[in-house]
Amino acid sequence: MKPRAATGLELALVALACLLVLPNLGTAADSPKTEANVVAEISFKAAHAHPRPFTDVVLDVVFTDPSDAQKTVPAFWAGGKQWKVRYSSRLVGIHRYRTQCSDTSDAGLHAVEGRVEITPYTGENPLYRDGPLQIARDHRHFEHADGTPFFWLGDTWWKCLCKRMTWEGFQELTADRKAKGFSVIQIVCGPYPDEGVFEDRWENEGGKPYLNRDFTEVNPDYFEYADRRLKQLVDSGLVPAIVGGWGRGDCDGMKMAGVAGMKRHWRNLVARYGAYPTIWIIGGESGGPEWTEVARYVQKIDPYHRPSTVHPFDSGRKQVTDETVINFDMLQTGHGDWEAARGAIPKLRAAYDKKPPMPVMIGEYCYEGHMQSAFQDVQRYVFWGSMLSGSVGLTYGAAGVWHASVEGDPGTANVYDWTTWKEGMNYPGSTQLGLGKKLLEQYAWARFEPHPEWADAGAFAAGIPGEVRFIYQPRRNVYNWSGLVVKGLERDVVYHGFYFNPVNARRYDLGMFINAGPAPKPFEGHTQPLLFSDRFDSAGGSDWKDYGTPTLRKDGHLVGTKSMVTILEKISETNLMVTVEARSDAEAGIILRFQNPDHYLVALYTPLLKAIYIHDRKNGAWGEPLGQVAVPEIGPKIRLTAAACGDYAAVVMTDGRKTYSTPSVKVSNVSTGKAGLWLFQVGERQEYDSFELSPTPFTPLKLEDTGNVHRVGFGEFNAPNVPSPQDWVLVLERRQRQTE
Repeated sequence: MKPRAATGLELALVALACLLVLPNLGTAADSPKTEANVVAEISFKAAHAHPRPFTDVVLDVVFTDPSDAQKTVPAFWAGGKQWKVRYSSRLVGIHRYRTQCSDTSDAGLHAVEGRVEITPYTGENPLYRDGPLQIARDHRHFEHADGTPFFWLGDTWWKCLCKRMTWEGFQELTADRKAKGFSVIQIVCGPYPDEGVFEDRWENEGGKPYLNRDFTEVNPDYFEYADRRLKQLVDSGLVPAIVGGWGRGDCDGMKMAGVAGMKRHWRNLVARYGAYPTIWIIGGESGGPEWTEVARYVQKIDPYHRPSTVHPFDSGRKQVTDETVINFDMLQTGHGDWEAARGAIPKLRAAYDKKPPMPVMIGEYCYEGHMQSAFQDVQRYVFWGSMLSGSVGLTYGAAGVWHASVEGDPGTANVYDWTTWKEGMNYPGSTQLGLGKKLLEQYAWARFEPHPEWADAGAFAAGIPGEVRFIYQPRRNVYNWSGLVVKGLERDVVYHGFYFNPVNARRYDLGMFINAGPAPKPFEGHTQPLLFSDRFDSAGGSDWKDYGTPTLRKDGHLVGTKSMVTILEKISETNLMVTVEARSDAEAGIILRFQNPDHYLVALYTPLLKAIYIHDRKNGAWGEPLGQVAVPEIGPKIRLTAAACGDYAAVVMTDGRKTYSTPSVKVSNVSTGKAGLWLFQVGERQEYDSFELSPTPFTPLKLEDTGNVHRVGFGEFNAPNVPSPQDWVLVLERRQRQTE
C-alpha cells in the first residue's frame, strides 16, 4: 500500500514538537573560546523588559566541564536587557552550559544552552599558569591550584576604586607594586571606611555603586569601571582581595543595607569577580551574627570556593559566630609605632597556635607613615617577625595609598595624613618588604616552621631542621655589633651562612661551619712544676705591672676594671700555661707572650657573646676571634686555663660542672713573652683569684679534617659581629660535604 503523504496540519504539529524539545540557543548560542583559568564572558539578552531586574530576576548558569562535574555560576545584570556570566576553569576541553532563570517565561534568559572551549594557557602570569588560590593541605599556607606555594605580600588600597584614583594612577600604582614583588591587593568594593555612607567621595567614573541605601537598585556603570581596575590587577599577577564593605559604627554598610542588602551586594560581587583568582574579605572591621550569615551565604553561592575571611577588629576567627564560614584567619593588630609593632607578633603567635589549624596573617597593622609614625624599620620588624612566626604572609599599608589621597583631598572624614598616594607609594618600606619576599622565595619557605628555640630572646627564627635556618635580629641598641647566636645545630651538618641586610639586600658571607661535636680538651692542666703562683693577698704586688687601668689587691682578689692589662714582669717564656679563677659576669682574660700593649695573645671568656676564644693581637688590632666556642650555660665562678706551645694556643673553662674548650688554634705570635691578666670592656669589674703559671709541653690535638669548614662545638654557633648596629637576617643553608 502506498504511504499517505502527511497533511499540512500534521507537519505543523511535528515542527512544534521539535521546537519544544530543542534547546534554546537564542542570543547566547555563541561559543566563546578562552585559555585555562582565563575568564570567558557570555552575554544574554532578555526577551522582554523587567522593571526591577536587579532584585526580581535571578539568573544562574550551570556549566558542565569535560569531566561531567557541574558548577552553578551566578550571572549579573549588566544594564538594560543584558545579563552576563563569567566563567573560568583549569580543565582544557569543551564546557557546556545551560541557563536557569527565575522567570522561566523569558526565552532570552531561561534554558539557553551553549558551550565554551578552553585551550591550554600559553602565557607567564602565575595566576593563570599555576591557577587560582586555595588553602594548602597543611592548613598553614596558600597555594595555586597546581600546588605551587603562594607567598602573600599584600598592599592596602581600601579606597582605590574611587575617582580620586584616576585610571592612569591606578595603572601606575599597579606597576609599582608588581615591580616590588607584591602579590595581593586588599581593596574595598562596597561601603568605604572612614567616611559617611553615600558621600560623593564613594563615586568612581560611573557614579556610586548603588542608587539607594538598601542596595535594591544597582548602578552597572560603577561596576563596569571597577571591572577594568580589578582585571588590571589580575592581568598584572596581583590577586584582588575584595572587601565587600565596612562594618565599623561610623561607616556601617550592614546598618545601611541590612543582611538582605549585603547578600544582594555579595551575589553581584561573586557573579562579577568569582571567575577571577580572587580572595573574599566579607567585611572590614565587621563581625557578629549578621556578618557571619553573609559569609555563610557567600560560601554557599560561590561555585569556585575562593578563600575567604573577615577583616576584624582583632581576629577573624573571633569576629564570626561560626568559624566554618571562613578558612583563613586575618588579624588587625593596631596602629601606632614601636609599641604597636612589638605587640603584633605575640597576637600572631596566639592565633597560629589555635586549633584546628588555619592560615593566619596580619591584614592590618601600623601603616607606614600613618600619622607620621611606623616608618621603614617598623615595617621590617613586623614583616620578618611575621614570616618567622608561622604567618602565611603579611599585608602592608602606606599613608596616602590606602585612602587614595590626592593633593588637597585626603579622602577621609578625619584627616590622618596629607600624604598623597604618590608620596606613600614611594615609602621605602614597600621596597624593603619586597626584598625580604624575594629572599624567602629562594628557599622552601612554605615548609618553614617557627623555631624560637634556635635564637636568643628578642630574635625570631624559623626554617627546616637540617636544611635551612633564618634568624631575624631586630635592632638592639647603638654601638652593638655583637653577632647572632644560633642554638641547637644538628650534628655533622655543613651549613653556609651569610648576613642579609633587609634594607638593601646586600649579603655578607660568613663561610661554612659544622657542629662536629665538642672538641676534646687540649690539655688537662699543669703537668710541670709551677714557675709562679699568686693568691693575691697583701704580698707579691711588686711582681706585677699595670699597663692599663690600675688594679687593686683586696680580700684575696686582684680587682680590675675596664681596660685592665696587668703583666707578671719576672718571667718571660714562649711555652707557658696559666690558670686563674674569676667571675662569669665580666670578661676574664689570660695574656700570653706579651711584648707590649699592642702585641700579645689573650685567651678570654666574654659574657656578651657567651663564648671563649683567643685573640692574636698585632699592631694594636684584635683580628678575628680564633677557635670560638659557645658557652650556653656557666655558673657564677669559673676557672680559666690557657696555654701556648709553639705556634698553637688553646683555652679551657670550667665551673666545676660544665667544661668548655677551644680546639688548638694556630697563632702567628711565637715570640718569647710575659703572662698576665686582662679585662677590656664587658663588665664593670673582675675579681681574679689563684693565679698559677707553669711551662707547658702540650701537643695540639689532631681533629677531623673539615677543610675550609669551621668547627662549632656544643651545637651553638656564635656568628661573627654584624656589619653595623641595625636589624639583620642571618641565613644558614645546608651544603653538601664531600663525602655525601
